[in-house]
Amino acid sequence: MNPHIRPERPADTPTIAEVTRLAFTYNGGIRENEMIGEIHASGRFLPDLSLVAEVEGQVVGHVIVAPTELRGDPEHPERPRRVLLLGPLSVLPDFQRRGIGSALIRSVLARLGGRPEPMVVLWGHEDYYPRFGFRRAGEFGLRPDTPAAMVYPLRSDLSSYAGLEMPA
Repeated sequence: MNPHIRPERPADTPTIAEVTRLAFTYNGGIRENEMIGEIHASGRFLPDLSLVAEVEGQVVGHVIVAPTELRGDPEHPERPRRVLLLGPLSVLPDFQRRGIGSALIRSVLARLGGRPEPMVVLWGHEDYYPRFGFRRAGEFGLRPDTPAAMVYPLRSDLSSYAGLEMPA
């Protein structure tokens, strides 16, 4: 399946909320929709990094990337370090396992060239995201070192970020 990927439009907001609600069956997408709303309201919203996937004119998926901060720098605790956060990624249940999510992730990652942030972080499934180049955050010295905490490096040397804490 080859979806059409495009930036979200203001008119997509209710559809994105519904796609997210249906995609996260374990909780009805409540927290995920809150995250999307917080990003939109925060001033951190980057319109070119919030993408929808359409199949035959129907929005069937959504992904968002927005700035966030790593904390815990012992030398400069007052100065958080800006990175990008991917998520949530939502695909309607009837369209899951058809490449929609993969197309969204590849598209949004392809838009990151030239950004000043050194990495993309996410909390996600350890068997899904590595295929796109995400690696366990602990490999970069980030905390916590758990399988769900992952990093997509946008620079070759991230050693100066070791010891910092990923956002919850």
